[in-house]
Amino acid sequence: MPFMQRALLAGAMVGVSAALVGSFVVIRRMTFIGAGIAHSSFAGVVIGLLVGINPIIAAMGFAIFVGLSIGFFAKNYRIEEESAVGVFFPFSMALGILLLGFIKGYSPNIMGYLFGDILLVGKTEVSLSLVAFILTLLFFSILFREMVFSAFDEETSRVIGIRVELVYYLFLFLTAFVIVVSIKIVGIILFSGLLVIPPLIALMFAKDMKGYVIFSGIIGLLSAVFGLVLSYYLNLPSGATIIAFSFLLLLIAAAFKRRK
Repeated sequence: MPFMQRALLAGAMVGVSAALVGSFVVIRRMTFIGAGIAHSSFAGVVIGLLVGINPIIAAMGFAIFVGLSIGFFAKNYRIEEESAVGVFFPFSMALGILLLGFIKGYSPNIMGYLFGDILLVGKTEVSLSLVAFILTLLFFSILFREMVFSAFDEETSRVIGIRVELVYYLFLFLTAFVIVVSIKIVGIILFSGLLVIPPLIALMFAKDMKGYVIFSGIIGLLSAVFGLVLSYYLNLPSGATIIAFSFLLLLIAAAFKRRK
């Protein structure tokens, strides 16, 4: 069926992109930032529905703004990243809830954005997933060395000429972009699972950073594709099934690692 083909294609690219980005989110201990940006996109979705533009495009602009703002306040005002997220996270959700009251009638699309729905995946989402996939591959192909150095030792990275702040802001931009593209697949509320669980599995078995990042992408791909297929045949919500399947993989990996 065409809708399932689109969902599988978008889901596969989103699964890889989210896991690759998540590999450095986990290493840099930015998990809360990922969740904060994801939830902040809710306000963007509501703005899109309110003014009559594509909610994904509106959410993308808002999420990128929030992600870069978190980085700006953390870098320039000596505020911990978690504290900055603690400000923007509830504000964005509150803004979305307030604006939701101005939408006339009940909008059934909201639940799809919050929890994901394969029926909502269209050609626009497939195109955006492809853009996110290409941007992610380009980012890691060009800046992998800089990301590794700045993740573990920022001061030394500056000494050897790495523009740490620029790499940091580009990574926040990419994270926000991938998060919003993933909304239709796993939903705003569940996205952090796709961002974090595959890298945690990869972290158990990888022997170096390159292997860790590649293995994260493979686990993300398997989680998205098999989760979508299971949701279709079992008639279950796609986002919840993807996250449940990835969590099952985590339990299996943990049991195997412990036994070994």
